[in-house]
Amino acid sequence: MVERLPKTVVLPLDSYYYDRPDHIPSDHYDYDVSQAFDFELYQQHLTQLSAGESVLKPDFVYETGKRATEFTEIVPDKYLIIEGLHVLLRPNIRQLLSFSFYLESPLDVAVSRRCLRDIKDYEISAEYSLNQYLKFVRPVFFEQIQPTKQYADIVVENSYETRLDLFIDNYLADNEL
Repeated sequence: MVERLPKTVVLPLDSYYYDRPDHIPSDHYDYDVSQAFDFELYQQHLTQLSAGESVLKPDFVYETGKRATEFTEIVPDKYLIIEGLHVLLRPNIRQLLSFSFYLESPLDVAVSRRCLRDIKDYEISAEYSLNQYLKFVRPVFFEQIQPTKQYADIVVENSYETRLDLFIDNYLADNEL
């Protein structure tokens, strides 16, 4: 999406994980629950970017379960996209948004995408990925993520990437960028 919208920066919620406690092995830690994220820092950075200020975004390293010691500077631009499964969960973040949408995929498509991503990006087995999905991801989806759909300005059915492309094309046609 960023490639299609000029003058856009992205603030991904996945960069704002708290460090995983050392005493909890990664396969027993729930990265999908909202309590795993530093929403206070995320909101602070969102507010600063909205005010035209640059921020130093943390970078999270999944292999270690810790934030990297280096940061990435995010410089504000005309459009700011925030993305993450829990961004519509917090009222204090929702009130900062001028527009929001919820990407909705059938669960079988979402599970397949997640499993393929886990295998490719994190070099973990399909079995491990599916176990994590059943243990952590699926329950959190129904408890915390799916209910936030009600707060979105629009729900985009996203079984195939072309659906999102059509949405962007319509938005670009209706709005001067």
